[in-house]
Amino acid sequence: DLWLCVEDGSPGKWRKIVGRGTAGAFHAITPARVYDSRQALPTPGILNTGQNRTISVKDSRNVNGGAVVETNTVPAGATAVAANITVVGTVGTGFLSVNPGGITAITASTINWFGGGQILANGVSLTLNSNRELTIVCDGGGSTHFIVDIAGYYL
Repeated sequence: DLWLCVEDGSPGKWRKIVGRGTAGAFHAITPARVYDSRQALPTPGILNTGQNRTISVKDSRNVNGGAVVETNTVPAGATAVAANITVVGTVGTGFLSVNPGGITAITASTINWFGGGQILANGVSLTLNSNRELTIVCDGGGSTHFIVDIAGYYL
């Protein structure tokens, strides 16, 4: 563990800056689109109940077409991201569960919708796998397109 003294005194004020059980420092970035299922790249298409999709959040993408515009927006070693998850063009009622890449278990909802044609967004902190991926799972009977924007990462 590494501690930093942030205020003089006896004993002073100390802040743990790294060690087991810490997420690391937060790095705010200019918001960046990393995924949009409505675009041609990288993996287009609506997500239906019972389906899941693993996506990379490492590169930012053009909002028109989905081509990579900046590599390593979320650098190697990042353990989590601050993100905005948006559902667009919803059908029926449902929810998305967003997990570290490769995990398809549904243990909590990240965003819910309750009708067709909705556009809803939710700001969340999400844990990544070592490849900087998330797995999005759709459940609850509906389907939707979805967007992932990143506002920062923990490194």
